[in-house]
Amino acid sequence: MLFTRPFNTIFAFITILSFGFIGYSNITADDDIQSVSRNKNQSLSKREMAFSNFCAGYFFMLEKDWESAAGNFEKALLLDRSSERIIRHLATCYFQLGKNEKAIEFIEKLVKINPQEFNVHYTLATLYETVGRNREAISEYEYARRCKTTKLDHVFLADTLYRLANLYMNEGMMEKVSECYQSMFDMKIVNEPAKIYYEIGQRYFENNDIKKAIGFFLKVKDTDPKLHFANFYLTLCYDALGDYDNAEKEAKIFLEKEPDNWVMHLALSEIYGKTKNESKQSEEVKKTQEILEKNVDAESKEPKEYFMLCQIYRKQNRIDDAIDVIENIKLISVDKETKRDAHYLLSNLYYESKKFDKVEEELQMTLKLDPDFHEANNFLGYYYAENNKNLDEAIQLISKALKVQPCNGAYIDSLGWAYYKKAQAEGRDDYLTEALKKLLEAVQLMEEPDIYEHVGDVHYSLGHWDNAVDAWEKAKALYKNVPGSEAKVEDVMTKLERIKRLISIEKANLKVVVNHEESKSGAKP
Repeated sequence: MLFTRPFNTIFAFITILSFGFIGYSNITADDDIQSVSRNKNQSLSKREMAFSNFCAGYFFMLEKDWESAAGNFEKALLLDRSSERIIRHLATCYFQLGKNEKAIEFIEKLVKINPQEFNVHYTLATLYETVGRNREAISEYEYARRCKTTKLDHVFLADTLYRLANLYMNEGMMEKVSECYQSMFDMKIVNEPAKIYYEIGQRYFENNDIKKAIGFFLKVKDTDPKLHFANFYLTLCYDALGDYDNAEKEAKIFLEKEPDNWVMHLALSEIYGKTKNESKQSEEVKKTQEILEKNVDAESKEPKEYFMLCQIYRKQNRIDDAIDVIENIKLISVDKETKRDAHYLLSNLYYESKKFDKVEEELQMTLKLDPDFHEANNFLGYYYAENNKNLDEAIQLISKALKVQPCNGAYIDSLGWAYYKKAQAEGRDDYLTEALKKLLEAVQLMEEPDIYEHVGDVHYSLGHWDNAVDAWEKAKALYKNVPGSEAKVEDVMTKLERIKRLISIEKANLKVVVNHEESKSGAKP
């Protein structure tokens, strides 16, 4: 939630449940005990014992010795089980002790005693929410809002509706959310309706209900045009619906107020890309780049700005510049996950720039930060296999990645390739068979040219030459559709030419042998 915050649970609990009962300067123990022992038929000894236990609990409560207070109130309650005041004090003590479920137990008793009291339902609902019993919290908040309230309760009623709307949001019940906020509007207990509309619009947007999101963001514009982030979301909404004219219009309105917002410049560049306006697209990408470069040079504390600038450089094939940007992340304070992602991205960039000595180093750093990061486990395993080193460890690393994503075709291909390399290193046909099994499984999941090329290599090693030709032909055709794969196409064509010559020679030799055998047969008497 961005704008309105619900009351602190402790404040709500103490204020609502205990209001009038623990205002120490205004209430005496004598006042309290009168409500403890109202039954005129009770024996004097029981009344005296109840009085003694209650007073002890009350004064322990004044000292904030909640444990001792609760113990004495429990004893008093045994003598007067229907005392509302003792039950309230017990609920307060257990709440202060952090025993929320125990506090709930006593407030549930209060609900039975006073089923129409707003304060009790509200307090019970807030505690249900605190312990994660959200469905029960919803039920109690709904009950509370139907109770009779005073002007003093209105601020808490507003909080009830806000909390209820928040719970409904978490449940994805957006119509209920709107109804709660509408009640707040009708009761005139909302000071800034535009911000409420904005929040509802955000949630509809997050739930991909774009048309309803647009409706609420338009209400924001009508109610408070100064909230220009409504223009931001309207840009995204219209873009999602393919209404590029309105998307462009809202983006420009937003950028008039925030000209250095690179996120919107980037979004606008993507809109121009979809409308085939290449000149304006390039212009917006350039503006995005300039803003990001300025921010990064000023040692921005936002890691996403470094990652985005890196992405732009990468698309421009400026790999060394992309590396420099991500290296700069190491100079700012970031969380562990961001550090991990930076090292992993660097491993990819160094691989692309053929600085292979740095690849392994960055992957090792990645896995030091997160040993279960499956992308890095697979990459390092594949890297080892490609370089014919640490092949047993390569198999272990890739197998670890596959435990996380067992149906990932790229990972299965890596494992098959590692077995192939191990078969080559040890001369083991059983590893070749295992390699082929994995690679054929991978190609069923992902029809990628490099997987077909690997399948062809293994077939070739097993002497399945016709199968190798089929696989390499598929690899060649797929590589031709991948920009920048000319070298790969050439490599595969070289393999195909070589194997076709071998097949041709084999057939020629076989023909010679057959002719020789036939001539020998014909020469017999």
